[in-house]
Amino acid sequence: MKNSQEEENQLIWNCVTTHEDNICSRECLMHSVLDLFGKRFTLLIIRLLLINKTMRFTELEKKISGSSKTLTQRLRNLEKQGLVSRKVYNEIPLRVEYSLTEAGVALDEVFSTISEWVKQWISK
Repeated sequence: MKNSQEEENQLIWNCVTTHEDNICSRECLMHSVLDLFGKRFTLLIIRLLLINKTMRFTELEKKISGSSKTLTQRLRNLEKQGLVSRKVYNEIPLRVEYSLTEAGVALDEVFSTISEWVKQWISK
């Protein structure tokens, strides 16, 4: 049985097809990656949490300039995927803070790689 830390750090990938051998192909994994990161504001939320470490919902809302409904959906999905942690404080008014899990912080390397690629191939 997994403990909560293992569950928090494990990404949930959904296969787009059913495989007899239960082995997912690279194409299926790519669909899952694009489904997660291709949604509006998702990468921006991750980037903001990488920079700021911990942010409240209202802080994120101001920075992304999107609807609160969309932000809520993205944060819930990132939390479900094990990339974002949500901490609720028993205060009045209620305070909720978001931060990246270990898996989310590991995306910093991905951002660095993409930045280097942009410098080499796009910014010319």
